[in-house]
Amino acid sequence: MTPERWKQVKAVLDVARGLPPENRQVRIADLCAADAELRAEVESLLACDGEAADFLETDAQLASLQSLTEVRPETRPGARIGPYKVLSEIGRGGMGAVYLAERDDREFRKTVAIKLVRGDADSESVVRRFRQERQILAELDHPNIARLLDGGTTDEGIPYVVMEHVDGIPIDVYCEKAALTVEQRLALFRGVCSATADAHRKQVVHRDLKPSNILVTADGTPKLLDFGIAKVLAPQPGSERTVTGTLLMTPEYASPEQWRGSPVTAASDIYSLGVILYRLLAGRSPYKVGSDLPHELSRAVCEEDPAPPSSTGAPVTRRRLAGDLDAIVLKALRKEPERRYSSAEDLSEDIRRHLEGRPVTARKDGVRYRTGRLIRRNKAVAVMALAMAATAALVFAVVSRRTRAAVGSAAAAPARAITSLAVLPLANLSRDPEQEFFADGMTDALITDLSRIRSLRVVSRTSVMRYKDSRKPLSEIARDLRVDGVVEGSVLRSGDRVRITAQLIRAADDRHLWAETYERDLRDVL
Repeated sequence: MTPERWKQVKAVLDVARGLPPENRQVRIADLCAADAELRAEVESLLACDGEAADFLETDAQLASLQSLTEVRPETRPGARIGPYKVLSEIGRGGMGAVYLAERDDREFRKTVAIKLVRGDADSESVVRRFRQERQILAELDHPNIARLLDGGTTDEGIPYVVMEHVDGIPIDVYCEKAALTVEQRLALFRGVCSATADAHRKQVVHRDLKPSNILVTADGTPKLLDFGIAKVLAPQPGSERTVTGTLLMTPEYASPEQWRGSPVTAASDIYSLGVILYRLLAGRSPYKVGSDLPHELSRAVCEEDPAPPSSTGAPVTRRRLAGDLDAIVLKALRKEPERRYSSAEDLSEDIRRHLEGRPVTARKDGVRYRTGRLIRRNKAVAVMALAMAATAALVFAVVSRRTRAAVGSAAAAPARAITSLAVLPLANLSRDPEQEFFADGMTDALITDLSRIRSLRVVSRTSVMRYKDSRKPLSEIARDLRVDGVVEGSVLRSGDRVRITAQLIRAADDRHLWAETYERDLRDVL
């Protein structure tokens, strides 16, 4: 909105605020004449609060909406603020101006950032809010929040605050400039969540979280800045109460409840974090609005469901974001505050779980989903387990067929009949302790499958496991277990090749009824 346009909007609002609610619509229509866009802007701003007088209750709101080109400079390089010498102006906002300064009192030298109330925004309400910001910063101590170093009042009675100078760039610009991967962006964003969570624990809601208030230093440390419109959730008696129902916000990152003028809680910051995360992952805002008119953005934020981040990028990006990250971002962006993450810490933890390949709370806890996450987290183990299952299936199929044949042929010669069988633990020839589960798993599979032969009694796994690595003759083991036959074998893995041997032995005469060797490429075994 240009300064000229804002003057038109303000002129109509000034008239409307002096009228009874029932007379406003007619008067606004007369003042706006055929300018439908002007009328829509005025009505949308009134709707955000419900009372025009509240919308323009303080000069702070007016100052925050005016063009920066209208602000006159009042502090020049070389000027002194307490023991500090101003070097240059860093930036301006609705309530104050920020300067790069250096301590210059012969005690020590240190480069700092000084923020003081602007000369054209020094109303009593702005000064109170500025002092509140200073007190908030004094109570916050976190590595990802710009630190308060000092504060005071100038000779002219203007309050100022001295802060750590953060030499960095906005987080979204940093991610693009450094070409960070999705994983690196998520790790960086978790630092912002940590800072926000710390503020919330101290009952402070930032209310203006956006990339330009999150600077990343050269060493990759994110720093949260500007608590100028922060709200204290549990203010001390006598402290300044934050005005609600006003445009104390940055529209693009404001929550639905901020647009509606509803009470602001920590959930509002969670929403803003969701918008920031959406931009970091998808490269754009969650909402596509046809113009820069406030009422259109308000409608989108309050009524439209944003598209998943994965639907906005290149195919590679879509595959990376689809699933967990879509769910995490959309949960943070839910219209209803109670349906978002309960805290910034919970949001950060869900991102951590995603990075570790664990199930995230933003998605349903179905067995299929959890199994998929388990496989992704342990790919090597999963491949081995599937290979084990596939190879075991091949082995016990052959063993079952051969055993059935042996049992059938033995039935014709009762003296040599095999009616009971023991599957001894398959030997691990790989000399790798981690491959023991592979061999033991196939032993279990063979026992299970052979137990399905009704005419055959198969000894349990518990009974045969005591003979693992035993040097006893098979005939003695067979007598101990009271079985007619024994299956023994071995597993050898070398690189990506797996060799399995198995043989069926009749205990009565120590005769090998059959023996086979199976060799497969582990990568192809599935």
